This record gives sequence, structure tokens and C-alpha cells, in this order.
Amino acid sequence: MRALLVLALVAAPAVVPAVAHADRRSLSFAYDYQTQPEGETEIELFTTQSRATWADGAPEAFELALGLEHGITARWDVALTHVFNQASGAAATASPLQLGDVELRTRYRFAERGQRPVDVVAYASVARQFGASAYLGEARAIVARDFGRLTVVADAIGQVSFGAEIAEPAIGLGWAGGVTYELSPTWTVGAESWGDVDVEHTDRYQTWAGPALSWAPSSRLWVTATGGFGLNDRSDRFTLRGVVGLAL
Repeated sequence: MRALLVLALVAAPAVVPAVAHADRRSLSFAYDYQTQPEGETEIELFTTQSRATWADGAPEAFELALGLEHGITARWDVALTHVFNQASGAAATASPLQLGDVELRTRYRFAERGQRPVDVVAYASVARQFGASAYLGEARAIVARDFGRLTVVADAIGQVSFGAEIAEPAIGLGWAGGVTYELSPTWTVGAESWGDVDVEHTDRYQTWAGPALSWAPSSRLWVTATGGFGLNDRSDRFTLRGVVGLAL
């Protein structure tokens, strides 16, 4: 009997994944209506690979981001993320893996899920480019709505680049959004789209779209992946992002 009890306690997180999955994300580029629970800390690992074209030897880009996220209150969290970059392909653009920037981010939810017709999260971040007096500020309005097991999410994004090494502040706009469906407490499937546009030249925009899949084998671990295909000539032909969250 004691052995059966021990086995049940060990297996419980895997067979009862309906417990809240900390800051689980169902999409890789768009943010869900979620913040880190109060007092909880999570490590998040992002890996993104992009290919400029389908041609042999086409330039490829790799980004590795490691973040530490903590819940300050039930609706407010902060995160510190270090981003590393690497490029391959043409000699002029090839580079080894190196620290790109350090980002400080915060989010705030205005109500509990489903209390209002539309759930809203305020997001703000600032990133400093490593080894340079160059900064990128970003603000997002994240809105979401549940329709049973179906969830619709949309992020409106504004960015500004500034610093001593930037001659004139530059403003950029972007978006990310998608639809997800909960197959079970463990699995969700969906699709998302994201992109950005040059404010001064609105015809110069990039946009991608593709499927997303999320898996949460326990209440302390989740994995999400999205594959995106470029929808215009300015966009990389293919981008793949994976995100892993591990609650401490």
C-alpha cells in the first residue's frame, strides 16, 4: 500500500495536468492573457531560427534568449532576459554566438480571466544593446477572449529606438496574434501571425504566419513551438521558434 501511495504522488503531476501551468504560453510570438503567479519564479528559454530563402547556402539567423521571470503580485510580474545572436551564410553577415542585448520586461493584468468582455494585459520592456548606448523600448496592449476551449489573442505593438549612438529616435509598429484550441489540459493547437511595419514607409513591412503547438506534461513544465512562413518578399522564408518554461 505504501509503495502504491508513493507511486501515485510521483505520477500525480503527469496524470493531473489540469493544475495551473504557471505562465504557460500557447503561442510563441503573441502573449497569452497570463502573468506569473505571485511569489512564483520561472526560467524561460527561447530559441528562434530563421532562413532567408529556400536556396542552398541561404543566410540563416539564430537567436537564443534566457529569461528569469517572477510574479510580484497576483497580476503583476517582471522578467530579466539575456539575448544571444548568431548568423551564418554570406561572409559579410556571418557571426559567432554573442550577447546581443539585455531586456527588462513587466506585465500587468487588469482583472481575472473572464471577468470582463475582453481580457487586457499591459506590457512594457526596455532592452539595451550590449556594448553600445542604444536602447529599444517596447509597449504592448494584449487583448484576449475565450470562447469555451477556443481562445483568440491579439497584441498591438509599439517600439522606439533611442540612445547616444542613435542619431534620431525611430518608431516602429508591429502586431502578433492567433487562435488556440485546448484539445486537453496537456495539449493545445493553434495558429498565429506576426509582423512589423516601417512607420515612414508603410509599404516596407514583414509578416509571417504558421501553426503553433503547446504541450504541458506537468504543472511545472511547458513547451511551445511555432513554425512561420514569410508572406511577402521582405520576410524570411521560414522561422521556427521554440519556448520552454520551467517553474522553480
